Amino acid sequence: MNNPVLETLLETLTPIYGKREAENICKYILPEAVKWDKTQQEDALRRLSRSEPWQYVIGKEWFYDIELKVTADTLIPRPETEELVHLILKNHTSQNLSVLDIGTGSGCIPIALKFNRPTWKVQACDISEKALKVAVENAKAYNLEIRFYQDDILNTSQNQNEKLDIIVSNPPYIPIEEKDLMHENVLMYEPHTALFVENKQPLIFYERIALYAKTHLNKGGHLYFELNEYNASRVKNEIESQGFTDVTIHNDLMGKQRMLSAVWQ
Repeated sequence: MNNPVLETLLETLTPIYGKREAENICKYILPEAVKWDKTQQEDALRRLSRSEPWQYVIGKEWFYDIELKVTADTLIPRPETEELVHLILKNHTSQNLSVLDIGTGSGCIPIALKFNRPTWKVQACDISEKALKVAVENAKAYNLEIRFYQDDILNTSQNQNEKLDIIVSNPPYIPIEEKDLMHENVLMYEPHTALFVENKQPLIFYERIALYAKTHLNKGGHLYFELNEYNASRVKNEIESQGFTDVTIHNDLMGKQRMLSAVWQ
């Protein structure tokens, strides 16, 4: 049976994403689109035709089987970040761990961790007040007790008294000089502060977060990062130079060097 809404969506998306990807995207959009009135559908098609990410158009994305609200103030959660969460959950089965996510955006990492480890004490920070509002809303939707607070890790004023067992971060790691290599819909719509770093200091967030971790992790505590595959070895060298042990690069499902774990002794 012909579906005019589906046909219109495919007609709009195929020139932008290609037929196969357009069909995949429609699986997520169609259940929402059929609920919209004609004006809402036209507005959505206009936004999609301008390469706006479909997640922003429908206002949600699924991360680790959890539905999350996303807005233009938050980075759209990626599959690589799901793999980072999976690595942490696989490595840590203890019931009472204390975790901090730095640069939380939509709250995808702490929410997925808390959802799967309800007894963990989880907190998260971000420089963006608007992103934090989204993260808080996402946590409340699942009645998850997570402490969110605003902080700039490059100029942090926070001095936590309690020690942490895990610090995790998916920090900005794309040098500005690589902007031209990014897809148009990412450049035009996703928050640049969550994506890019200055060319002269591509590792600055890794350096500062590692420095913070040295004074805030318990002995034997773990540090986890998502990586730019092209900087993976440099990040590993930096973390080792700061005194961390068992510094390990982990490949994602595509065989790319996208995650790092380390232990503070």
